[in-house]
Amino acid sequence: MKELYTTLGDAKSREVFRKYMTLSNLYEIAKHRTRNPQVAGKVYEGIAKDFIREFLPTGFRIKGGLIFDVEKKKLSPEIDAIIYRGVPFLEFTDAVIAEQKQVEAILEIKSWIGTADICGDINKKYGNRDPSSQLFSKFEDRRDFIQPTAKYILFVFALGSNWQDNEVINGLKQISDTYAIVGRKKIGHPWKSDNDFEFNFKESVSGLIKYLRNLS
Repeated sequence: MKELYTTLGDAKSREVFRKYMTLSNLYEIAKHRTRNPQVAGKVYEGIAKDFIREFLPTGFRIKGGLIFDVEKKKLSPEIDAIIYRGVPFLEFTDAVIAEQKQVEAILEIKSWIGTADICGDINKKYGNRDPSSQLFSKFEDRRDFIQPTAKYILFVFALGSNWQDNEVINGLKQISDTYAIVGRKKIGHPWKSDNDFEFNFKESVSGLIKYLRNLS
């Protein structure tokens, strides 16, 4: 079964990465005044959601939106993708407001991340990194709105960092419960072709597929 998930994860990573690169290339060649990063971000989110939706069991849905904490009477910050079940408070074509207990997982979807995103910004005065900045702050802000058994998943199309894999993995564990890295740019390689990337980084996409298929 592990071989099956590995093969599936590798194939799906390449498929998703091609869609990501198609949009990225179109964005780069578009005239500057016609570029809209917010719209591009929504398209990236759509690619990720379509991939995830393919493996969701019956009864689970995925949309972007908000989570309402009934006990604290608080609404979460905007969340890229919410995996939920049951009838939510409000549901629209592309968005949802779900109750905390309905949420199985939430996703932060990023087109690209680097060392600063994982480990924080550099403190100009002391030269060290502030771990409470960048993606860690998003993790903290949103993690409180899901139950302890639910997952905060970081989904990344492309990762570029000169840090070694073990350092990157340790950093990723600080900013998510679990992660799926479609492509990790190889250290020292230019960004020219698929050969410059490790797809299904450390079988993280395979792990996400397995997690989704076993939801119940």
